[in-house]
Amino acid sequence: MTPDPTRPPNPARAALRTSALLLALAAPALAAEATPPAALTDPYVPPGDPVDPAAVTALTLDQILIYADAHAPRIAAARARIGLADADIAAADPLLPANPEIEIGAGARIIHGDRGLDLEVGLRQQLAISGARGLALDAARDRRRLAEGAVNETRWQVHVEAHRHFVDLLLAREQRAQAERFVAFSTALRDIAARQVDAGEISPLVLLVADADLARTREAVIDADQRAAALRTRLAALIGWRAPELPPLEGALPAIRPAPDIDALLELMTAHHPTLRARALAIRAGRSHIDAQARAAWPDPTIGLSYTREAGHGPDPPADIWSLSLGLPIPIWRQNPGPRARAAAEARIAEREQAATARRLRAELTEAAAALDAAAARVALYETGVVPRLEENLALLQTAFRLGEADVHQISQTRARLLEATGQHIQARRAWYETAATLEGLVGTEIWHDPGPAP
Repeated sequence: MTPDPTRPPNPARAALRTSALLLALAAPALAAEATPPAALTDPYVPPGDPVDPAAVTALTLDQILIYADAHAPRIAAARARIGLADADIAAADPLLPANPEIEIGAGARIIHGDRGLDLEVGLRQQLAISGARGLALDAARDRRRLAEGAVNETRWQVHVEAHRHFVDLLLAREQRAQAERFVAFSTALRDIAARQVDAGEISPLVLLVADADLARTREAVIDADQRAAALRTRLAALIGWRAPELPPLEGALPAIRPAPDIDALLELMTAHHPTLRARALAIRAGRSHIDAQARAAWPDPTIGLSYTREAGHGPDPPADIWSLSLGLPIPIWRQNPGPRARAAAEARIAEREQAATARRLRAELTEAAAALDAAAARVALYETGVVPRLEENLALLQTAFRLGEADVHQISQTRARLLEATGQHIQARRAWYETAATLEGLVGTEIWHDPGPAP
C-alpha cells in the first residue's frame, strides 16, 4: 500500500530533527536506506554478434533476432529515452541543494556631520542534511530502471514480430511451391489439350478453358511472390537492415503441435514477461518517488558568514565585525503537498495497472493456447486426408483427361477444389504459426526448445 499523501509531516518535529542533525554533524544517519534494486531480466536473444549486411549471403532466424536486437529502430528509440532518466539522476546528484549566495553592501554613516563608509560582505550556503538528496537519487535511479524495463518491452516486441515475419516468409515460400505444382499440372493439361485440338479430337474451346485454368494457377504464384516481397520489406524495416535487400532466408518451419500445459505457460509468463516486470518497476519507482517528495518537505538549514566594517565616530578607528549565522525554515505553510499527492496518485496508478495487465495477459494467454490447439486440429484435418494424396490426385486427373475419361470442365472444377483445399491448408498452417508467435509473445520467452515431432 502507498503512504497517505494527505497526512503532512509534523513541522516542529522535522525542525528539531534537522537541528539535532546539524549540531551533531550526523547527516549520514538520516540518509535514505537503499533497498535492493528491482530485478531486470533481458529478453531472450540468441548468443552471437550481428552479421555484416554487406558480407552475409543468407540469414537464419537466430541471425535475424540478433541483428534486430542490435539495430532495430524501435529499440534504438527506446534506448534513447533512457537519457531522460539519466538527466534526472544528474539533476539529483549535486551534493549541495543550491549555489552559495554572496551579498555585498556599502553605505555612508553620518553622525553629527561626520561622514564614514560602512562595508558589509556576507556568504550563505544551504546544507542538505535532511536526506532528501539521497532519496531523490534513489527515485531517479528507479526511474532509470523503469526506462530500461520499457526498452526490454520493446526488445521483446521486436523479437516476436521478427520471428513472425520469418515464419510468414517461409510459409510464403511454401505457398509458392504449392502454386508451382498446380502451374505444372495446368501446363501439362494445356499441352494435352493442345495436342488433341491439333489432332481434331476435341473442340478448340477446350484449349481456351485450359488456358484460363493455367492463368488462374499462375496468378497464385504472383500472389505468393507479392506477399513474400511485402514481408521482406516489413522485416527489413523492422530489424533496421542496412542493405538494399534482405538475402535469402535459411530455416525450416517448426513442427505443428498442441499448446504446452497452460499452468506451465502462466508460470513462465509471470517469471519472464517484460511488461509485468516493467509494471513492477513502475510500482517501485512510484514508491521511491513518494519517499523523495515526502522528504523534500523537511527543512534544510542555511549557514552564513559575514564581515562588517563600520566607520568610527570622530577619531575612533573603524570596527571590524565577523558573525556566523544559522537559518532554518519552519515548514508550516508549504509542506510540498502537491508533488507528494501526485507521487502517491502515480504509485496507485502503477499498482492498478500492474493488476490490470496481469489479468489481461493471463486471459490472452489462455485464449491463445486454446486457439493454438484449435489451429493444430484444423491443420490435422488437411494433413490426414487431402495433402498426402495431392500428387496422386493430380496425376489421376491428368491421366483421366488424357484418356478422355473426364472432360475439361470436370478437370477444371476438381483442380479448383484441390487448389482451394491446399490454400486452406496453408491458411490453417499460417494461423497456427501466427497464433504460436502470439502465444510466445504472451509468455515472454522462447517456449519451443526442440524441433518437436514431425507433423
